[in-house]
Amino acid sequence: MLPSIGRVQVEPARDVVVVVEEVNLPRGEWKSGGFDLYVAFGAPGAPLAIDAHLVSAPPGALETRLEDVGASLAIEPATHQTASSQLLLGRPQMAGVVVHIRETELMRAFAASDLAALRLRSLLMLPAADAQGKREIVVRLGIVGGLPLTVGRVQVLSRQVPAKRAEANLCGPEADPWPLVVALAPQATSLAPGPLVPPAIAPATAVRHASDDLCVRWW
Repeated sequence: MLPSIGRVQVEPARDVVVVVEEVNLPRGEWKSGGFDLYVAFGAPGAPLAIDAHLVSAPPGALETRLEDVGASLAIEPATHQTASSQLLLGRPQMAGVVVHIRETELMRAFAASDLAALRLRSLLMLPAADAQGKREIVVRLGIVGGLPLTVGRVQVLSRQVPAKRAEANLCGPEADPWPLVVALAPQATSLAPGPLVPPAIAPATAVRHASDDLCVRWW
């Protein structure tokens, strides 16, 4: 069973933004062995800090609970994909980190459920706003075995810094720019009409290409 990107969550603060990306890892036919997975950095630049956890989903659930912390994983910075790692997110020539998942960590995660998730948290400098107050980040998406990973949910949290609206779409040389459904929480209270845009589609139904990234914007 192929991995998938279960959720992408963006939470702006006053001077920084926290990005949580979860890659769902179904047990499938896994029996033993660990993984070294390469994860490329997004944009606007290398994160100020990054960590990785392996989190078990509740039995029968399709995603993890954010309140579950999981097991902390070792990460190793790299200027490009290493020879011993498998590419998971981004492109091999991009700077990023190697995430080391040991066999014992996978055994503990799959003992509780047939689904675990690699949860990546990145702390970024808050990108500059344009004249309309728009800020944007780029989240790397993945490809495994030549097949792009589907994306589940995209969410922007405005608990610390109020946001009037949020948008997301695939971006890249081959990307379909159709807008994706993005949840803004809490919802903006303004009733002022926004710009006219095509209706958004669920991220999981979007046509994916290997070169796609995810662009997330908020105002």
